[in-house]
Amino acid sequence: MSAKKYFIEEGEVFDPVNFPYVLSEIKKIKERTDRLPPVFKSEILISYLKEHTLQGNWIKMNKVLTDLVISEMLFEGTIESLFDSSRNHPGFREGLENYLKLRFASSQS
Repeated sequence: MSAKKYFIEEGEVFDPVNFPYVLSEIKKIKERTDRLPPVFKSEILISYLKEHTLQGNWIKMNKVLTDLVISEMLFEGTIESLFDSSRNHPGFREGLENYLKLRFASSQS
């Protein structure tokens, strides 16, 4: 799968309405991780989507989720591509990250 590039304008803020594929991927991630332990769940998911990194204590505390994340069977690539495309736009990335934190922490899809 090739990574899609998004054009992010200077000063643009993340608005989920403009990225329906992100909403779809979030829903699928939540469905696949719903029954997994919640320990560091948002941190693990966002860190891997953003930088493909995980902290050692997260791995120890939530091995089931980190194994799933590392298997690369959980993500479709849309959110990862959006993080990559917004590397030079910290405000956009922060908005995306904050939105993901809210969505991954909520119990609703």
